[in-house]
Amino acid sequence: MNAPLILPRTSGPQATQLPSAARSARTFAAVLTLVALLASAASRADVSVDWLYDFRHVTDPRDNPNDFPVVELKIFFPQSFGSFLLKQELDLDGAHHNVSQIYTEVSQSIKLGNVTLGGSPLLVRVGYSGGLGLFNDAAGGFYIQNAYKLGLAYTFQVRKAYCDVSLSLRDTSFAKPSYDPMLTLYTGRYFLDYRLLLANSLEAWTTSTEQALGGQGGTSRQPDGGKFASWELESEAWYRVDKHFYVGTYIRTTRNVYAVSNRWVVYPSVGVRYTFDPTHL
Repeated sequence: MNAPLILPRTSGPQATQLPSAARSARTFAAVLTLVALLASAASRADVSVDWLYDFRHVTDPRDNPNDFPVVELKIFFPQSFGSFLLKQELDLDGAHHNVSQIYTEVSQSIKLGNVTLGGSPLLVRVGYSGGLGLFNDAAGGFYIQNAYKLGLAYTFQVRKAYCDVSLSLRDTSFAKPSYDPMLTLYTGRYFLDYRLLLANSLEAWTTSTEQALGGQGGTSRQPDGGKFASWELESEAWYRVDKHFYVGTYIRTTRNVYAVSNRWVVYPSVGVRYTFDPTHL
């Protein structure tokens, strides 16, 4: 399973810009291209659905008025020439636990011919992410800006752990595009005869302060010349209690991801997972 790539999701100024017609067309073309690549390969998909309860209000009441359920769908297609990942997250933080936010990402990795590094193939990775959200019981809404990624990825195994490293250039659809580097790291391994899964993923990237905050926040406080760094570490542990059924925990440790506050925060959650192939990582 590839590392999830979570990007900033906030109801603040980061999420107020309308996409241009050109960017909307590019989004549509990117999705069609990825779907075509997926359909061109006969492969087996690993599918999982998580039902989580997020306790972020308990650990960070300043920026989160509620705890709420979360539903996550992940589909991973290993292919002879690379791999495909689709991820969708639904936050049920609306009135009566209706959907308050939806976030989607897709990525396609393609082998660079016969180029290898340490015996494992080097890949080109292209991706897209974006979404929509509501706040104040649907009194207002916001975009999660489209982000397009292009870079190199490298997958390998260490002591039976699956590892994935990628370095990409990220184009975020602000009024003036922001081009920034993004680093992702993932490692995951099964233990106890595939009953216990332990995994960690780390994402780190920079964003233009002026573009993200619309010139309204903290540019003078940024020592890096108008950029701020975002980090997110996701740690998960799942124990299989039945052939397709897991119970576990999912913990996010973040900085400048869900709110640009320059604070480290921890969002723990617990829940259940249903997977259609629990023995394949």
